[in-house]
Amino acid sequence: MASRVYKIGQLSDIHIGESEELVQGIDVRANFTKALESSSMRDIDLLVLSGDLANENAERGAYQYIAERIKDYRVPVCIIPGNHDCVEVMKDFYDLEVHNGKCYYSIDFHGRKIFFLDSACGDVSRDQLDWLEREVPKIDGEVLLFMHHPPCFCNHRFMDLRYHLKNMVEVQEVLSKFPNLTHIFCGHYHSDFEVKMGRQIVHVAPSTQMQINRNTPYFNLESSAPAWQIINWGEDFVETEVHF
Repeated sequence: MASRVYKIGQLSDIHIGESEELVQGIDVRANFTKALESSSMRDIDLLVLSGDLANENAERGAYQYIAERIKDYRVPVCIIPGNHDCVEVMKDFYDLEVHNGKCYYSIDFHGRKIFFLDSACGDVSRDQLDWLEREVPKIDGEVLLFMHHPPCFCNHRFMDLRYHLKNMVEVQEVLSKFPNLTHIFCGHYHSDFEVKMGRQIVHVAPSTQMQINRNTPYFNLESSAPAWQIINWGEDFVETEVHF
């Protein structure tokens, strides 16, 4: 009998505002709803919100809105902060695992392990990297990792120039030590693509808010349509699908 393939829905860079007003001329709440309720999400086993839930300044109204939308969601929901979020505010609305002000943790997922990091400050703290070095080697099988910032440059001229992960070399040195970590899932860049980082693959998810043109060194809106990622995790493969 073939082993089951598990599906993970990843929504990133949601950028909900304090109220129902448009954000940069975009109905971000409608975009989030379209992604959350899409047919591609109906049979997922896990939902991951991978950062920038709030638009600019950790708006409480944003977190309250999202909390109401997911409180009765049919599958478990995992959340990590992005650079526009604040863990101290998020804690009022979500059951987060926080260590020394950082939201990082792992979950058991149908006999497998998924790790989550906090790069909201623009880097990954040494505490988190030390934790990974202790915990990942304990796992015999393949693990997945989610973090908001990609841990490498991505040939996205605008985001690489201005908003890349500050300590990516240090992070890469740690991640390269784990033979059972091949797939890393991120957001932040408002564009969808995959990047090879040695033997590892960095999957960058698009945004439910808007997509940014990766070919110009200045901000250039490519689309205000929402997009999201579905991850199919089998016994010996990982595949991703991007939906618009």
